[in-house]
Amino acid sequence: MSKKISNYFSEKESIKSSTGDRLGIKNIIPDNLKKTVAYTAARMDTVRLLLNVPCTVNSFYRNQELNNAVGGSRTSDHMQGKAVDFVPVGMNLREAYNKIKNSGLSYDQLIIYPNQRFIHISFQADITTERKMAFEK
Repeated sequence: MSKKISNYFSEKESIKSSTGDRLGIKNIIPDNLKKTVAYTAARMDTVRLLLNVPCTVNSFYRNQELNNAVGGSRTSDHMQGKAVDFVPVGMNLREAYNKIKNSGLSYDQLIIYPNQRFIHISFQADITTERKMAFEK
């Protein structure tokens, strides 16, 4: 059983990556980012409560090697443990995106990837600096 880092998310979910598994990349959270990852997981708990459905994590924390392997941005918030790509289980992707966007919940970026069928959300440590940018890619 993987250690819980928030009410709904586990440490195992925070480092999972099919690309990392396939390429043998060890995606381990460094000690200096463990609190940030737990903070992001707690922020994701509010998203999960809002949507009222489980959220399957596609990508959360990514080390530099994994981020490069998946073609992530060189400034990706995933590398700081501040971003999550997820799928709301049993809920229409656009409906979930709109529900988050219109909810009043704070976030830095909210991006829907309809062709790849997931939602990206990122947070900042200081909630007052979050930009609430929402768009489609």
